[in-house]
Amino acid sequence: MIIPYHLLQASGSVIFAAQGVDILSFNTSMEHLSTWKYPVKATETPSEPAADAEASATVEAPPTPEGPPAKRRRTENDEKEAHAGDAGTPNSTNGQKKGRFHNKPQPVNLSNEKPFINCLLATANGSHVIAATGSDKTIWVFEHDGSGNLKQLSQRAMPKRPCSLTLTTDQKKILSADKFGDVYALPLLPSAEPTLPPTVQSLPSRSATPASAPIPFKPQANDKTVHTKRNLKALENQKISMELSLKAAAERSAEESQPAFEHTLLLGHVSMLTAITVAPGIGATGEKREWIITADRDEHVRISRGIPQAYFIEGFCLGHEDFVSRLCVVPGREELLVSGGGDDDVFLWRWKEKQLLGRANILEEIKNTIEPELTKIAVSRLKGFSLASGETVVAVICEKIPAVVLFTLVEDTLKHTATYSLKEQGVPLDVELLPNDNLLVSIDTTEGKPDAAAPFLVLTRNGPDSWDQKPVVDVPAGETELNGEEMQKLLYTTESLRKMSDFD
Repeated sequence: MIIPYHLLQASGSVIFAAQGVDILSFNTSMEHLSTWKYPVKATETPSEPAADAEASATVEAPPTPEGPPAKRRRTENDEKEAHAGDAGTPNSTNGQKKGRFHNKPQPVNLSNEKPFINCLLATANGSHVIAATGSDKTIWVFEHDGSGNLKQLSQRAMPKRPCSLTLTTDQKKILSADKFGDVYALPLLPSAEPTLPPTVQSLPSRSATPASAPIPFKPQANDKTVHTKRNLKALENQKISMELSLKAAAERSAEESQPAFEHTLLLGHVSMLTAITVAPGIGATGEKREWIITADRDEHVRISRGIPQAYFIEGFCLGHEDFVSRLCVVPGREELLVSGGGDDDVFLWRWKEKQLLGRANILEEIKNTIEPELTKIAVSRLKGFSLASGETVVAVICEKIPAVVLFTLVEDTLKHTATYSLKEQGVPLDVELLPNDNLLVSIDTTEGKPDAAAPFLVLTRNGPDSWDQKPVVDVPAGETELNGEEMQKLLYTTESLRKMSDFD
């Protein structure tokens, strides 16, 4: 199966779309402009044998730790391998004998890792595009020339895999949230960054996962088996040496796991962090300030002060009964926040006062239009758009639900506009606003009818509460293919945030 366009980001008159490991750009007519491909070297060329390419795409496994070898029980497989080795039977893919004396470390194939793009955003002026890739935990920053062409400026591997990105209001710092509950700040444009050799830059970074430290020697004797004064003294010295070795190994591991570039830990959650956004506002003395709003799996929406006081918690917006997966500061009405996740509703908050203004029932709207037997939903996209007419539209997409639900902000309430069924086209993955006030929807056509072939759908407004649908077919199909299981893991991860007790 070809990977669909699973992330969208508008930047002026250019639309960026993530497709697996690639970023494609389109104009407002959805004509293809350019493609940025993940920089992995080709594993094979016509002039080189396949063996050389395979060797260039592998790395040797880490060396065996020092110290006494651990004892292990001989198994039936060991007996078979030993007999195979004694008989001279080749039992490995490279033609070498594998037996009692041929258990060499096997290479680790990096081609099995798929660093798919899981975050995509652009600066307010469209000069830079930021992306995050999953398995290599890397944040990429690109310079955008305004015509859809991207030039890579930096590549930074974070300590943990980023799950959500946003920018500060001055557009100078990236805030990266990971599912371990930490939020880091790093400059959009680093002043100085160590440059890796081209061969290292072309492969997924492993700097955030250092190799295991050697296991220090542990004495077998103890104070109950040693009695002489001289031996007791020697045993005490061995214990001191072992403690110092363990401490040094821990310090080396901590130093190796820290990225070499500038980054600052701002705040942390005790639960799995799922979303982050930044909201501007006015402080108590009238100065301009910003707040960091984060959400987690434990139903919390937390309001923290901005840099440099991000450690200070202003309060919580409490009311969700299930996980919170998406946050959206309403454009043009930055004092309002919309949140959604595993609940039946999306919530509208006056976030600074931690006041719940209202709830809009998504589950009932979908049941009335598409699936009457539906019992639960998981919000996978939640975006607000300010139209040229002055209206504010909030679009909601739920995971594996073939529909886009639209609301209009009327004063301090969310008014349901329409629920558009996409059963014939497939399942919507993301939505973005085009400059002409149309909405662009990316679709997973594998979940639609067999003849569904439009990866995009444009919703054109023709009235206050009416939108027309127009499929966009003539776009590049992409090159990266996945099987069904891998596709599910890449595109549909929101429902997995629901706690197991909720299924009982």
